Amino acid sequence: MKKSELEGKPDRTMGVEALREGKSKEKKEDYVDMDVPYVIPNFFDHAYLLADGQTYSLDKLTEVIPGGYSLNKDFGIPKLGDRKEVQFVYLVPAEVKNIAFQFFDYSYGHILVPVKGDQKLAVGKGAPAGRYLDQIKDAMVEMAAVAVNIRNDYKEEEAPEGWRYAVAELSGKSLSGSAEMGNIIQIEPTENVWVTTKEGYLYYSCGGSTTDDGFIRFTPEFSQNQEVAFLVPSLLKEYALGLRIQNRVYTLKLGPEFQLEAPKALASHRDGKTMEILLYGMRKDGENIVLDLGIKSLVKSGIEIQSDQQFILEGGEEEVYPEETATQELPHRPPTPFVIPPQAFVRFELAYATEAVPTTLRYRGYESEGKLALPGLK
Repeated sequence: MKKSELEGKPDRTMGVEALREGKSKEKKEDYVDMDVPYVIPNFFDHAYLLADGQTYSLDKLTEVIPGGYSLNKDFGIPKLGDRKEVQFVYLVPAEVKNIAFQFFDYSYGHILVPVKGDQKLAVGKGAPAGRYLDQIKDAMVEMAAVAVNIRNDYKEEEAPEGWRYAVAELSGKSLSGSAEMGNIIQIEPTENVWVTTKEGYLYYSCGGSTTDDGFIRFTPEFSQNQEVAFLVPSLLKEYALGLRIQNRVYTLKLGPEFQLEAPKALASHRDGKTMEILLYGMRKDGENIVLDLGIKSLVKSGIEIQSDQQFILEGGEEEVYPEETATQELPHRPPTPFVIPPQAFVRFELAYATEAVPTTLRYRGYESEGKLALPGLK
């Protein structure tokens, strides 16, 4: 850099000095070499292990072992020639045969170091390998649903009676960014990943192979495995996985025969350009009235629903609002959070504690209010 800048000499000529220097061919500026620290913002976004074609993020044990380091704090090497040692921990399958270390640096160049076996096999083809249930690819992401496993428990949590965990295995990589710099895609699964049944019922994820901040991540350039879990009714057999990245919605079939088969609505109300409300039926369940409803989004953003304020039963002079506890005990309860994904369809049931036989459903919308005549009880 310029010696004058290093010494901090001020220009007191209001810029005239620079003009004068430009005209003078004889005057030369002195330059000096200086050390610039090499700073890594955090290891978690930059240091990965490649094993048999899959990418593995740092394990949080890295922070507690001797010689380890924080996953999310910056790490600096003060000057050229300095060395620092750090120990990394990765959790990989015991049977892996080919391993390489990958360090991402889009400013000065990536580093790929062979560790074990064949480096090319460690890196793989950069795409989901082997057989898969379904696959998607666009300018944002490439992803495949590899398998779905049914479990009675997940992460030491037992499924309630009548429910079970469906755990989907995903393999994908980020295609987001530019030629100069790829972007890591982070997804909060409990708000942006769900499974849909062929009848249209939706269940958001209850967790997965997330970071401490609750995200699943997909790196650029190399394929990475992640898993996402869902608590679903035991009787469900066919469903598809839905995924929202920004306002893009993707669907991955988790079974070859999945096909959405929502019944014909008995009545409907269009809430302007926001959504359409659909009524499928009404039945008696013990002491409660249960409505079978659906919402079809007409917008390119998520729609938050407040069922306890927007769906009111009317019968004579009585108004009845949904009963939360009874609703949550239904197998087809509304999703949590109750957010309709962009331009998606969600079917759900609401329970009302009433002995009367209601005749009308009043809906409070975002753009309008509407009333739907109710059918007889089943």
